Amino acid sequence: MYRGLHFKIILIFVIFTITVMLSLGTVMIVGAFNYYKEDFSTKMASAFGEGSELVDELTSALGEDDSAVRQKEILRAYATSIGLSQYRNFYIISMDGTFLDGSDVKIMDQLEITPNILASMRGETGDSSRFGAGYIDYSVYLSSGENECIIYVIDSQQDARDFMTMVFSLMGQALIVVMVLAIALSFFLSKAITSPIRELTDIAKKISDGNYEESADIKANDEIGILSDTINNMKDVIKTTLDQKTSEQRKFETLFVYLYDAVIVFDRRGSMMHINRMARKIFHMPKTGTETVLEPFNFAQMIKILGIDYEGASKEYTEKKNVVFRDVILDEKAYDITFAEFRYADKSSDDNDNFGIMCVIHDNTGRYELDKSRREFVSDVSHELRTPLTAIKGALETIIEYPDIDVEIRNNFLNMAVEECDRMTRIVGDLLILSRLDSNRTSWKVETFDVPSFLNHLKDVMSVDAKNHDQTLTCDYEDDIPQITGDREKLQQVLINIVSNSIKYTSDGGKIEIKAKKEKDGVVICVADNGMGIPEEDLPRLFERFYRVEKARTSNAGGSGLGLAIAKEIVDAHGGNIWVQSTVGVGTKMYLFLPYVSSLASQRDEGGR
Repeated sequence: MYRGLHFKIILIFVIFTITVMLSLGTVMIVGAFNYYKEDFSTKMASAFGEGSELVDELTSALGEDDSAVRQKEILRAYATSIGLSQYRNFYIISMDGTFLDGSDVKIMDQLEITPNILASMRGETGDSSRFGAGYIDYSVYLSSGENECIIYVIDSQQDARDFMTMVFSLMGQALIVVMVLAIALSFFLSKAITSPIRELTDIAKKISDGNYEESADIKANDEIGILSDTINNMKDVIKTTLDQKTSEQRKFETLFVYLYDAVIVFDRRGSMMHINRMARKIFHMPKTGTETVLEPFNFAQMIKILGIDYEGASKEYTEKKNVVFRDVILDEKAYDITFAEFRYADKSSDDNDNFGIMCVIHDNTGRYELDKSRREFVSDVSHELRTPLTAIKGALETIIEYPDIDVEIRNNFLNMAVEECDRMTRIVGDLLILSRLDSNRTSWKVETFDVPSFLNHLKDVMSVDAKNHDQTLTCDYEDDIPQITGDREKLQQVLINIVSNSIKYTSDGGKIEIKAKKEKDGVVICVADNGMGIPEEDLPRLFERFYRVEKARTSNAGGSGLGLAIAKEIVDAHGGNIWVQSTVGVGTKMYLFLPYVSSLASQRDEGGR
């Protein structure tokens, strides 16, 4: 009860009323005392001021035989001027402080020598006052020849004290009346304030319990009304925020579950808290309808399966708060594994801030294989370049060592050196082409040309090579194929590369067909052969740089593995597409889709990029 707002408001009103009444009484008392003091000082200054008639008469009376009696008569004559009353008296005092006469002879022996009397004994006028002295006095020094005296007026301030008593009596009565009115008023006022506040409190409790259907319905133009509207707005904001949070949480859960990277979260004890589907797949856990169903799988088990030294590595990365393992091989796949510390709240723990470990497993097989291919490529290119260099060096050393060698043999050695130089030139040229394509420094010669003439020229160029292998090379296309816009020379290079591969990997006496047909947005060109074919596992990586089909790598016909990568880069730059279909032992079909107007058309007048 005593902590309630109702009681506090009543208490405030009571305290305020008492404070106001006390302040008012204090002001009135101080004012009354000041009024009496000022009135006394004014009358004394007027009556005993320099040149006043009273002072002149009192001074003249000093020369008479019974001066004190004469001065007493004069002062009584001026009683009104100096305000004499039963509480205000005058006294005539000698310079040594002896009482001579006065309006109240009863206190003759009890008269106190005050500071003002002492001042007059020094020949000065004593008009000072002391706070709390209980009286006010005034003393003036008079002299005539050798005669001297002090006129002393003192007021006991009884009038002021009587006035204060009356004021206190009236204030006490008024305080009782005002207190009753204040308590009554504060009771109704507090009830008017606390009733809607109680209603708002009940609404707030319901909102805190999750009931957002309730609304505060207090119609008022004051702060309570504003508070009511604010609570309603707050309720709407909280509901909206919770809805958004729920939506975001569902999005996060969906993202977490279907994230391509595997994620597992462990608490501070190493127990699994969360796991997504990709992680279940990696660790061969059965799929569930919801990822909240956790297996008895802990941190130590995972470390053992991955075969990594987490404890040793974590000591080196203490300051970074995370540990990264790269190229961890598991089930013939390469993973980058990151362990990061995270903070979470645990109600079951005394410490609200707990630290667990989040494990993110990224499938990096593609990059790993690419790096592996690059390493193999460096090895292969080194071998490819070293072989012709060895042959060239051997031929030249032979010619130098045997200057009289037969001219025909000399020419054979020289021709072999030239052929090996051409071979190196082709390898270096392929590397330069890829470098320019990567850095967007390739110069494109964009033009519009006919597909039939383009394919016929391709057939004429490759016929000699096919004939050398006793292979049949045919070209078939639709007559009404629209013209296409692109870099004719580089597209010719792409098709030459594809047909060359067909010739290489097709046995002598085989058949190679070049076909073309129009589509809605472009033309599809197909180069088909009945050669050895490509294994199915190699098809997805056929256009990767540095990648060579294993069978081709061991074959004398094997190249550097850059031809199809270059072809794909050129076709992609035109906005087209290239793909392959192949069956081992049956043959291969390589398809090109080229748009009628390539993405390079805007560079027709720019002369390259």
